[in-house]
Amino acid sequence: MTTSKRNIQLANDLLDWNRKNLRADVTLTESVIAEKFASHFIVKANGRRYEANHSNYLQFLNGFKSTIKTIDYTVEHITANENSVVLAMSATVARIDGKTDTFEAMLLLIFNEQGHVTLWHEVYLPIPQH
Repeated sequence: MTTSKRNIQLANDLLDWNRKNLRADVTLTESVIAEKFASHFIVKANGRRYEANHSNYLQFLNGFKSTIKTIDYTVEHITANENSVVLAMSATVARIDGKTDTFEAMLLLIFNEQGHVTLWHEVYLPIPQH
């Protein structure tokens, strides 16, 4: 398997991991986060930059997922090279209160040799509900 195909597979696996774990009814641990994320990594989201590790990312994700019933993605385009993968996608977040939020997103991922995320760089835009 080429490195670019590996990066595409890792990105798709990461979205599946999100679908499974980023829900209010799921208990996350640092070891669950370590399945997909390097011990130290960078998160860049809509102009903010964070130095992350399993501990502080667990804290962030627990707050993030606290109102999520389900999260799903529709990948519209994916491209990769030997260093990274970029996904153009929409995300649909069903909340436990019955509301639904939809986002358009561009996600750049970089993985280390072990297949763990070292960079999560996302730009997302909420889609107004009509």
